[in-house]
Amino acid sequence: MNIEVEKSYRLLRFLNKPRHPLLRYPLALLSGIGVWMLGAPLAVAVDSIKLASRSNGLKIVVRRGIWFAHTGWLPVSTRSDFFFDISEEMSTKAADCLIAWLADNRRITDFERHIWQADLHGGKLEKADFSECDNDRETSTSSLVISPQDSLWQYDKSFCASVNHALSIISADMDNPTAAPVVAHKFQKSAQSFDKNDAYRTIKDCDSLMGSLEWPWYVISGTLLGAVREQDFLGHDYDIDIGVDVKDFDIKQLRDAVAGSNNTWFIKSESYCTFREVVSERAVRYSRLTQPILVKLVHHTGLVADLFVHVQEGSVVWHGSAIHRWDNSEFSLTDYTLGSQVVKGAADADRYLTENYGDWRTPVTRFDCSIDPPNIRYSRTARSITYLSKVIYRYLLDGDVEKARQYLSALESDGMILKQDGVYRYC
Repeated sequence: MNIEVEKSYRLLRFLNKPRHPLLRYPLALLSGIGVWMLGAPLAVAVDSIKLASRSNGLKIVVRRGIWFAHTGWLPVSTRSDFFFDISEEMSTKAADCLIAWLADNRRITDFERHIWQADLHGGKLEKADFSECDNDRETSTSSLVISPQDSLWQYDKSFCASVNHALSIISADMDNPTAAPVVAHKFQKSAQSFDKNDAYRTIKDCDSLMGSLEWPWYVISGTLLGAVREQDFLGHDYDIDIGVDVKDFDIKQLRDAVAGSNNTWFIKSESYCTFREVVSERAVRYSRLTQPILVKLVHHTGLVADLFVHVQEGSVVWHGSAIHRWDNSEFSLTDYTLGSQVVKGAADADRYLTENYGDWRTPVTRFDCSIDPPNIRYSRTARSITYLSKVIYRYLLDGDVEKARQYLSALESDGMILKQDGVYRYC
């Protein structure tokens, strides 16, 4: 049976909220046991207990549980969390154990086996030590070139082999699409996803946090769209999108400010872009930004504020994650209002929002942030190619071959994949 559940704001808020250790440790033990009972290897269950005992780890472990409900012994398929990266915050020991477990798993499809093994190999590469690597101050990156003599070389080869196995399955499915899509039983949320009163409190405390750091900050993306089009937050949103310039940003200062916020804030995650570039047949360069490109801040209400660090390259200002990047023209700032809070945003809102959404004046019920924005590009990272491969495969499961083809064409145009003898391959 295939089950698909829409995101629940109340559940997200519950999972995101910080908890006292007296509650956190019992929950960690119960969640680890739950993951193990769903079929996880013991090493992964122990790793999950350690992770859930941290202030920001419970949500990841819950998502692991949903993932194991799909891959373990239960006769269900939970497609609602299909894009979860199982390698997130997982130790190398647990990842190695899970790679072997996936190889012997006969409940999952071959695509799932290979793409999840690719996630795990890619996760190990992202954990590579860049502390003694060459630093480029101009681009704020550290670079590591690996060759066949390096221990990471085999991880890279295994990663590429797994991705190419998955892409070969996609290629075959594109040539011979399934006659009938896989039907999922959908359980939809009944209430509004976004509590605006929480959002008003969050944006006010966000102004206080950024003010204590003396960082110029501004609202972006969907939050700016709401401020311009509706003079309010969008009712169907889940989080708040804000930005700062990379020249103003320092992660150590932010951590200190969050620690001193009297439990108003805590940092849920920091996303660092680890780019992959083939230098030659016997050399691959991994480059990592020395500052995170995205920091997820959790307010005490449970609402998440996504803080995107904006990087300028010539006349282009981009922000993104380990998967996507969105390019905008340079912009100055002006005032907007969200509730009673005055915030900054792009002064030429029409140009900014057109670059991001096209016809932004017309509300849409469904917007695919991975392909629909006119200014979308893809980060050349291990996490990007596995995530986008899952997106394509998911569309094929739904019987939407045209949407899958649209993604493949975009990846091919962006130089991330190429087609050889009718089969897509990772570059």
